[in-house]
Amino acid sequence: MAATYKWVFLYLPTLWFLTLVPRIGLAAEDKVSVTRREVLNVAKEIHPPGCLDSMTADYCNLSTAYETRSEIRGLLEQGMSKNEVIDTLVQKYGDRILASPSTEGFNLIPWIAPGVSVILGGLLVIFLIYRWAKKKPQASGDDDSEPTLTDEDKMKINEELKNWL
Repeated sequence: MAATYKWVFLYLPTLWFLTLVPRIGLAAEDKVSVTRREVLNVAKEIHPPGCLDSMTADYCNLSTAYETRSEIRGLLEQGMSKNEVIDTLVQKYGDRILASPSTEGFNLIPWIAPGVSVILGGLLVIFLIYRWAKKKPQASGDDDSEPTLTDEDKMKINEELKNWL
C-alpha cells in the first residue's frame, strides 16, 4: 500500500510537472519577438505628436515618441507587418502622424513643388542673364554716335604710331 501512495505523491506530480512545463514554454514562444531595429524601421516613418516637424519617432526624445515606439512594438509583436502598423497608426491618429505625406491627391504638391521651383528659378536666371547681356551701355552725353577726332588728335596718334612701328 505504501507503494501506491508513493506513486500518487511522487510520480504523479512529477509526470504532471513534466507535461505542464513544455506547454508554458510554448505559450511564451507564441509571442513574436521583435528587435529594436524592426521597431526603429517603422518608427522612422512616423512623426509622434509633440515632436518637432523634422523629427521622427526613431530619434525624438519626448515621452510621446517613447509611447509611440512602445505602441509600434506592441503592434509588431501581434504579428502585423510594417505597412499594417503604419495603417493602424494612421487610422488612430490621422495622416498627420506620417513623417512624409502620401503621394495622392492634394498631398502630391509637396513632392512636385520643389522640382517645379528649381526649373522656374533656372528659367528666370537664364532670362535675366540673356536680357542683361543684350543691353548696350548708353553714352552719358551723346547718342550712340562715334567720337569725333580733330586734326590735332590725328597727328598725335600718327606720331605715336611712328614711334612704335
